[in-house]
Amino acid sequence: MSFLKQLLTPFVEFDDDKKKEHQKQNKPAATIPPPSKATPGNKTADHHENAQHPLITGANEALKVPDQTPDYSPGGTIAKPLPEHEQYFERLIDEANIKDPIFHGTDYKEFVDSKVDIDDITDEALRYKTAFNVLKSTGLTKEKLMSTGQEYLNLIGRDLNAFQSAHAHQYTKEVKGKEQAIQKKAEELQSLTQRINVLKSEINSLTQEINLTKEKLNTTKNSFLLAGENKQKEISTELQKIAQHFK
Repeated sequence: MSFLKQLLTPFVEFDDDKKKEHQKQNKPAATIPPPSKATPGNKTADHHENAQHPLITGANEALKVPDQTPDYSPGGTIAKPLPEHEQYFERLIDEANIKDPIFHGTDYKEFVDSKVDIDDITDEALRYKTAFNVLKSTGLTKEKLMSTGQEYLNLIGRDLNAFQSAHAHQYTKEVKGKEQAIQKKAEELQSLTQRINVLKSEINSLTQEINLTKEKLNTTKNSFLLAGENKQKEISTELQKIAQHFK
C-alpha cells in the first residue's frame, strides 16, 4: 500500500484493496534475486577489466535471458526491452529506496506510487497536485521530490555505466579474441592462397617444360628408330641383290 493510501485509509475505503491483497497472497514468490547494490557512494570502475555488473557476471542468473528476443521496429531498432530488464530497474529502485539513507522517508518513488492509486483522476495536473498535497503531511517538499528524483536518475545512470563497462569487458573477452583468431586465420588463408597460386604457377611451368622435353625426346627416339629401320632395309635390300647376282 502506498503512502497515499495509508494516509487516506482511515477516511476512504478502497474497494480494490482486498482484491489486490488476495491476488498478492496467491501470487507465486518472485524468483528474481535483487540486483547488486548501487548507491550514490559507489563508483563505476575506471577499467573494463574491473567492471562488474550482475547481468554480465551472472550474479542475477534469473535476469539473463539469452534465448529470448525483444520486439524490433521495422527500422531494426529495439521497440521494447525484455520484461526481465524492465523488472531489473524496478528492483534497483526498490532496493535503493529501502537501503539508501538518501531515500528514507517520503520521496519521489512514494509520490509516483501514490499517483497510481488515484489514476481515476483523469486530469493530470489535478492528479499530481492531489498526490503531492496529501504527501506533504509526511514531509515531502517539492525540493525533496525533485532532488530524490534526480538521485534515482543518477542511480540508474551509474548502473548503466557499470553495465556498459562490464559488457565491453565481456565483449573483449568473448568476442574480440575470436575476431582476432578469425583475422589470424584469414591471414593464414591468404598466405596459403598465395602459396597455392605460386605452386600452381610452378606446376604449369614444369608441365610446359615436361611437354617440350617429352616432345624432343620422342622426336629423337622416333627419328633414331626410323633411321635404324631404314638402314636395316637398305642392308637387307643389298643382301638380296648380292644373293641374286652371285649364284
